[in-house]
Amino acid sequence: LILYSGSVAPPIFESRRGYSLAPRIYGNVAKMANSFIAAWQSCAFESTEYAKGSTYSAILALLLEAEDNTSGRELRLQGNQPGLSKNRLGDNDVAVLCEALSGSGHLSLNLSYNDITDVGIATLAEHLKDSNCTLRSVNLAYNDFGPEGAEALSSALQFNTSVSVLCVDGCKLGTAGGLQVAAMLQVNRTILQLSLANTDLDTECIIAMATVLQGNQSLQRVDLSRPLLHSKLEESTIHLSRMLQVNVTLQELSLCKHIITDTGVEWLCRHLRENHTLLHLDISCNSLSRDGAGHLATLLQANSSLTSLNISSNRIEDDGLCSISRALASNHALTRLNVCSNSIGDKGLCSLADALQRNSTLTCLSIWGNRLGGPTCKVFQQLLESSRLLLVNVDVQPYEVDGVVYLARSDVK
Repeated sequence: LILYSGSVAPPIFESRRGYSLAPRIYGNVAKMANSFIAAWQSCAFESTEYAKGSTYSAILALLLEAEDNTSGRELRLQGNQPGLSKNRLGDNDVAVLCEALSGSGHLSLNLSYNDITDVGIATLAEHLKDSNCTLRSVNLAYNDFGPEGAEALSSALQFNTSVSVLCVDGCKLGTAGGLQVAAMLQVNRTILQLSLANTDLDTECIIAMATVLQGNQSLQRVDLSRPLLHSKLEESTIHLSRMLQVNVTLQELSLCKHIITDTGVEWLCRHLRENHTLLHLDISCNSLSRDGAGHLATLLQANSSLTSLNISSNRIEDDGLCSISRALASNHALTRLNVCSNSIGDKGLCSLADALQRNSTLTCLSIWGNRLGGPTCKVFQQLLESSRLLLVNVDVQPYEVDGVVYLARSDVK
């Protein structure tokens, strides 16, 4: 549990890739923390058996710990943290929490990695319908609810005007649940960030989402990673491409593990030339080859809005990266590029290093997982020593053994 108060800073989307899903607020809210703990205990003691349970004790310990380090209005009760890993929250815990949350002023609720089923989600949905609900961020990733829970949640969000960030990653919504979410987005104009990764969406759901996004003017960040696609015709990619041509609000889109081939990338690039709002595109873990990289290179030469491109875990090889490197000479927008695990050797990586000498905007780079030979190690050591690249922005770090330069893996901020 972390608690915040004050003015809201812009929320950031992707918790899976190192970002926080919670809007952050600053100030002293110790009184609010005390009042919430008192309200929660009062609700808990309405059931003697519940108050005697181990989950109650685990939640109370987290609440008291957060009270000693009060810094905001974010209620963090994710089940994978040490205090709850053996006492994950269930439906009864959600009922008690929702009763205590009414009028508490909390802005963010993180219940990820728990054992909440459709019943608990229905209870939470009733709270979201309450006019006193103040939640702006709701994280329900990797719980045990399915289509019924998705229907209850979607129905509530049609009327809710406070929630702007929603994450249901890893929850098995299936076709029925995915269509319910798409229908909700036809009405809801408050949600800005939506994460539906690994939720068993099929082709019908992705097409429905693409259709809705053509008219939705509020969503800014969407994660549709790892759907269950079986067709080789890439219908979903084609519909998403057409959506990107007309959508004017989407800034970040993740299409990881969509089985996108070079043909699909060609469709994406063709329609993205007319899009001037998308900033971040993730098409990692697909089926791109050097031909797909060639289409991306053509896009980078024409597109001035894309600032981040993730094509890791594909197979663009040397020729593909050489094409992208040539495009970087005339591109002055891209600041982040991830080409990890693409079967690239010294030829491609050295061409990228050479392009960086002429390109001053690309500052964050990930190349690990490729064939980092001697020439690659030397040129990247030079780029780092000359401060063209900073160690904190590159996923490799040079070191020497007996006068020979090697590259070790490091973290990128």
